[in-house]
Amino acid sequence: MNLNRIVSRLRNAGLKLTPQRELIISTLLASGGPLTAREVLKSVRKTQPRISFDTVYRNLAVLSEIGVVNRINLKVRFNSRFEIADDHRHHLVCLGCGEVRPVNLCPFQEVAVGLEKDKPFRIVGHAFEIYGYCAGCDAFRDPGPDPDRNGYTAERKRQSEAEVLKKWGGT
Repeated sequence: MNLNRIVSRLRNAGLKLTPQRELIISTLLASGGPLTAREVLKSVRKTQPRISFDTVYRNLAVLSEIGVVNRINLKVRFNSRFEIADDHRHHLVCLGCGEVRPVNLCPFQEVAVGLEKDKPFRIVGHAFEIYGYCAGCDAFRDPGPDPDRNGYTAERKRQSEAEVLKKWGGT
């Protein structure tokens, strides 16, 4: 999706392309992959240092609601990542480091058609994330004494959380 299509969608939704919104969209368009709201904030603040986290997050939510941005839900501490909604796709999400990788297939499309025929329900969208561990994080999983349900010992879990926070700039 390019900026012209995004502006058209904004107008169709009765929204304006504010300077803040344009910076957020430009950041997502230029990114090499999905970003957290904090990563978007960090990038946008290079141009507009006084922009608040609330402004960035509210705009990401609005852009997600009108279908300009995909919100990828994470089952880790970061909550969500955001990307421009180019193509319909799903994601592999690492529970260790929060990395997100796109999957360009949809196992739900045929099921959705059947559900709409069988049930009085019109499907307007869906999300499908697959949770697991990337090769780097999986190497650290320890089935030793008292692992949690994901295979981490308490000590390794603390180390992993510290590494993730350092990598993604969380608090």
